[in-house]
Amino acid sequence: MRFSLLLYVLYRLLKRAMKKNKAYHNYVGNIHNVRIMIKTADGKRGRVFIFDRGSISSRGGARHPYDTAIVWKDAKTGFRVMASQSDEAQFEAAAEGAMKLDGMPFFAKWFNDGVKMVM
Repeated sequence: MRFSLLLYVLYRLLKRAMKKNKAYHNYVGNIHNVRIMIKTADGKRGRVFIFDRGSISSRGGARHPYDTAIVWKDAKTGFRVMASQSDEAQFEAAAEGAMKLDGMPFFAKWFNDGVKMVM
């Protein structure tokens, strides 16, 4: 539950930043139809973030098509690492196999850099 709520709050923060943060709007504005999924490995929890020409939308659930997915071994780990906002915690999770990428890593980095602009 906390993981799903965190993903929803992240969506609301990004949507607000599109309107209020000019640097973030410019950063995202040139992207055409990119879908970033954050989900658990079991597919029970997740959210897809859809960026298209300066707009952002999102859908709950882990069964949507995507270009890149950040896959957490479970919701507890995903919440803990994402809430920490620590690059070191993300690196450790990836090294331990608790976080994996599926799809194009470039878009995962792009998404992560954009989130850092907002936080």
